[in-house]
Amino acid sequence: LTLTFDEAMSGIACDLNSRGFHVLCKATEEVVGHVKPFSITGSLPLIRELKDEGFDVQSVGYGLMATYHAQNEYCLFTDMAQGYRVFASIIAQLED
Repeated sequence: LTLTFDEAMSGIACDLNSRGFHVLCKATEEVVGHVKPFSITGSLPLIRELKDEGFDVQSVGYGLMATYHAQNEYCLFTDMAQGYRVFASIIAQLED
C-alpha cells in the first residue's frame, strides 16, 4: 500500500465576529430556540474562494446530522421549513 498526497486543499474558517455570523445566530435562536455552533472537517473549495474574495461566508444546515452523507441521506420537510424561516429572518435583519 502506498499513500501519496497531492497539493493540500485550503479549508475555511467562518468569522465568528462578523455581522453575518451574529445575524445567523439571532435568526437561528428565534426559529430553533437555541444556537450551538460547531465545526466539522471537509473541503468546500467554492466557499473558500468566496471567503478569499471578501464575502462573509457562513455554512449552516438544519437537518438530521445522523443522515448526513449516509447512503440513504434524507431530510424532513419540517427541517427544510425551519431553514426557510431562518433564511427569512436573516433577510429581514439585513434589511434593517
